[in-house]
Amino acid sequence: MVKGPEALRRLDRSMRDIRDEERSLSRTSADASAKIARLREVESEQFLHLAKVRLDPKKRDEVTEYISRAEKEANSILKRHAGKLDEISELLADVDKDIETTRAKRDEAMSDFEQAQKKLDQLSTEVFADLDKNPAYAAQKQAVEEAIATFDHANKKAEVAEQDREEKGAPYRNDPLFMYLFERGFNTGSYRANNITRMLDGWVARMVRYHDAKPNFVILNEIPMRLREHADQVQDKIDEEQQKLEALEDAAFDAHGGKQARETADRSEEIIGEIDARLVELEDKRDELVHRQRKFTQGQNPAYREAVDLLASGLQREGLEDLYAAARQTATREDDQIVRKIDAVRSEIISLETELRACKDRLKVLSERRRELEDIEWEFKQKRYDRPSFDFDDDLVEDLLGEFLKGAITASSYWGKWQDAKKYRGPKRSRSKDQYSNPWGGKSYSSKKKRRSKDFGTFGSSSSEFSRPRSTPRGSKGKRDHGGFKTGGKF
Repeated sequence: MVKGPEALRRLDRSMRDIRDEERSLSRTSADASAKIARLREVESEQFLHLAKVRLDPKKRDEVTEYISRAEKEANSILKRHAGKLDEISELLADVDKDIETTRAKRDEAMSDFEQAQKKLDQLSTEVFADLDKNPAYAAQKQAVEEAIATFDHANKKAEVAEQDREEKGAPYRNDPLFMYLFERGFNTGSYRANNITRMLDGWVARMVRYHDAKPNFVILNEIPMRLREHADQVQDKIDEEQQKLEALEDAAFDAHGGKQARETADRSEEIIGEIDARLVELEDKRDELVHRQRKFTQGQNPAYREAVDLLASGLQREGLEDLYAAARQTATREDDQIVRKIDAVRSEIISLETELRACKDRLKVLSERRRELEDIEWEFKQKRYDRPSFDFDDDLVEDLLGEFLKGAITASSYWGKWQDAKKYRGPKRSRSKDQYSNPWGGKSYSSKKKRRSKDFGTFGSSSSEFSRPRSTPRGSKGKRDHGGFKTGGKF
């Protein structure tokens, strides 16, 4: 069996392996692209030699000037391209260093939490035996339960109204004339139009019976909004009652000598939460840099393409390929040497382009695996599975992890196995604030913690299976039905 903290560390090591391979393949891609550019220069030089041998002086000077100018411009562009690539690589190295430093800080905070939590667990049986005799504690537990029941009822009503809004509001939203008038604020104080437009809009309103339809549409939108606001207010009430319950529990633990451990555990929890938010930012920043680096190393950068096109255009000038074809037909020694060099260069370019495509495919797979593993780690931490009170089978972080990284099982399937395999080894009863994720199967009603976890990014998770916030929409699709990838390397 593997305890929660060690399970997370093994996932982190796999993440580090992915990042290491990404860096290695990016260097390989960059080297291959640079070699292709240099070989294009060599190819140009051989064509210049061929032109000197086979063309008359006037034509030869024209071709030489054209190719030389293309090479000069291309070299200038490639130099700037290399500088940009170096800049991205340095930024990426800094982010990787920050990630490792931040993870180390998280390990320190988790170690502090584990020690403090161990002390609190030892006190829990005695503390809750006393609390169960306290009428004030029983009354407060009842208040929390009533607030939860009220929220459940309010939330259900809001969900029904929201579903009605989507279904019954569709005909209104799909009517372009109605929505045109509604969005312009027709027949309201915000409506602004000249006389002719007012006349035409009035005619449209009568045609679509706007005055009859608008009140129904407003109600369809207004009711769910009001019900959701009420549900949110009730959810805030849960927080208020929960905090009162937690205050009674804190006082009880303090009375049994657990004040220092409680404060250390709470402070460590806050630090871990801040660190996890920071890790999300760093991982997304890294993902964006990796995306930019891939475009540079794989020749997708516009500047690089311009340089390659310049070199290619110098060789595609009218008559040069005919010159090359004619030289292949001759039996002169000098022609043959030049042709063999051009053939060798073009063969090597083809080989490098094949290598570049393989790197591109592999990097795409690695990027998806990394983002999926980030999704899984986020869920793992949100469920508090990284606590020492959870045990997991070795297979999850050995064989099954390898299968997931190879693409043999999907991210959602792999995460499902984590959820199925968890074994809780903590005390039967623990502080209410330690139960907001309810690892024992209950619902979570902690609005503050849940809302706080959603305050990152704009695109949400990379998959509907996962809740990890994303600042970029690229990446994993946790609902894939099969792996479907040809992978190499370590996994």
